[in-house]
Amino acid sequence: MVVEKVLQYKIITDHPNTNTIRMKLLFVKNGLSYTTKTLFDEDQKAKAKLMGIKSFPTAYTSKNEPIGGLEELASWIEQFE
Repeated sequence: MVVEKVLQYKIITDHPNTNTIRMKLLFVKNGLSYTTKTLFDEDQKAKAKLMGIKSFPTAYTSKNEPIGGLEELASWIEQFE
């Protein structure tokens, strides 16, 4: 696999849920480090939406480029296998 493994990837979510857990499992399964940011505050969620986040959870590359939700993350990782 040629996915960059040094820098951390990021998951942004609005509450703990099964898709967030599945995203974490995909990162772990592929040896990729990640951080999770949970937006509990309504102002944080509104700000995230203004920045272009359409839905939660959303994954980002280590270069802060949006990947998308669970299905997009699975497809994104699959391209490196």
